[in-house]
This record gives sequence, structure tokens and C-alpha cells, in this order.
Amino acid sequence: MSELKTGGAEKGRFIPESEQTAVWLLGGLAQVRVPGEATRNSFTVVQHTGTRGYNTPLHIHHFEDEVFIVLEGTLRMVCDGREQVAEAGSTMIIPREIPHGFVTTSENARFLTIHSTPGEAHRPQFDLFLAAEIPPAKALTLPPADMEMGQDLEFLIELGKKYAYSYAGPAPQP
Repeated sequence: MSELKTGGAEKGRFIPESEQTAVWLLGGLAQVRVPGEATRNSFTVVQHTGTRGYNTPLHIHHFEDEVFIVLEGTLRMVCDGREQVAEAGSTMIIPREIPHGFVTTSENARFLTIHSTPGEAHRPQFDLFLAAEIPPAKALTLPPADMEMGQDLEFLIELGKKYAYSYAGPAPQP
């Protein structure tokens, strides 16, 4: 990642794909496009790619607001007990402290999540969570179908506690 400067002042940052991190998470690919440290810890952007059934359990972010922007495919979003179908072009805004989760209902999906922390005392946590104890993806592809993910839900729930996330219920199903 390189800073673009003019006269000593920061004017922007360039992050080539070769410097972006990615993990295989719950059967999908989560690629950190913009880490928190590149935005003065104000937000993080993660691109997700998955097939039908890619999902997360219901969970709560205690520091971060989260925005989903669906680029391709269809997700069924659960937010505070209400379900919405999010097709390509849809945006879902989830304030911190609200239980939420998703499941991919189309054959394939690609979407962005933007994690922002309005409070000055905190920074976005999702990129730190992904980098913590989850091995990097071996390629910018979906994990091989026969690959053992090495992640169980209990491990992710415990890891989430370190990054201000709480488990709130089972994952939605397609």
C-alpha cells in the first residue's frame, strides 16, 4: 500500500490487489479491499464471494455499523428479526448492536461489506478479526469443495468476542 502525497500532505492511497489480504471463511472468500489502517481507522471494506448457502450466523457488531452492497446474485438478509431479499444493486444498512446475518440464495453472489466506527474510541474490527487466527486464502478463489475449512462455529464465536462481536443465533438457510 502506498500513500500518494503532494507537498508532504497525504492525498490518497493506492492498494494493489497483490497487497490485499483474503481468507476462506465459512466456505466463501473474504477479501479485505480497504483495511482500517488505510482510512485512519474510520472504515474497512471487504469483498465477499460465495455460492448458494454461503452464510453467517446471526451476530452483533458492538463497535461497527455495517453496510452490505450486493454486486451480483441474491442474499436473504436477516436484520433485527426481519427478512429482506437483497438482489444485485441493493444496499442494506445495519447499525451496530443490531442482530443480523445473511445467506446466499442465488447460485453465486459477490458483495461488499463496509464496516465503519462512528465513535472515536474504536476502529473497525472486521479486518483485524479476519487477520487474527484465520489462515490466508491460498488463492483469490472460492475454497476447494473438498477442503476442510478448519473453522468451526465455536472457534469463530470465541474469536469474535475478542473483536467486539457476539453470537446471536443460527445462520439463515437458503
